[in-house]
Amino acid sequence: MGIRLQRIIAGRGYTSRRKAERLILEGRVRVDGTVVDQPGTQFPWNAEIEIDGKRVGKVAPVYIMLNKPIGYLCSKHDPEGRPLVYDLLDTVHRDAGVFSVGRLDYLSEGLLLFTNNGVFANAVIHPSSGILKQYLVSTYRDIPYKTIAEWKSGVYIKGVRYAIHRFKRISSKKVLLVLAEGKNREIRRLFESINLEVKRLTRVGLGPLKLGKLAPGTYRSLTREEKDAVIRESRKHIPPIKESLDNRNRTTGRISR
Repeated sequence: MGIRLQRIIAGRGYTSRRKAERLILEGRVRVDGTVVDQPGTQFPWNAEIEIDGKRVGKVAPVYIMLNKPIGYLCSKHDPEGRPLVYDLLDTVHRDAGVFSVGRLDYLSEGLLLFTNNGVFANAVIHPSSGILKQYLVSTYRDIPYKTIAEWKSGVYIKGVRYAIHRFKRISSKKVLLVLAEGKNREIRRLFESINLEVKRLTRVGLGPLKLGKLAPGTYRSLTREEKDAVIRESRKHIPPIKESLDNRNRTTGRISR
């Protein structure tokens, strides 16, 4: 993911973004051995940078847990002008080149990770990762738990397979769902398929990480122990759901096992 060169320089503590722009325009900055004189040019956060022939140190890895509030978009730009999750981060962290690890939709809330370490991010979101995602779901009407149990075997909705790893009943209108994959709007699509509107959707856990009492709109750095625990858990293997090619409904239906 590319970052504007002046932001990388400022994030490494060399100078302000404004002064970094001036240095770039003056042709005093080299990236990976090549002179760059356009401030808006984007590079990876860990690019090799030299100013006046002297190497500018790389940014330290950053690992942040944010409690995303409802009504914030997981994007760096929005033509509609809606609030962005990056608006909740301070300049120091934004200049360090952090990006969200996965996403939560506009109306969802809860645990969202940010990092500038692509290897760490990939370990968390890769399909083969052992990281389980935990969501607390509230609805307006009673939840049909017999149907929820069937989701463990997997269902097809408009040709796309969705499945939960496990669930825990909290009340007649609240359930904890645990997902292994976490496709786009997966939980909302599952509930829409049974004509049950989601009242509130909160990600409360990601692998070994728990949202806890972190206030909405605030964030904290992961401890080294937490970061290492995420990496260890990402290496676990979650067996895929077995499917029958002959007996699956590609519109909406249960997968035969």
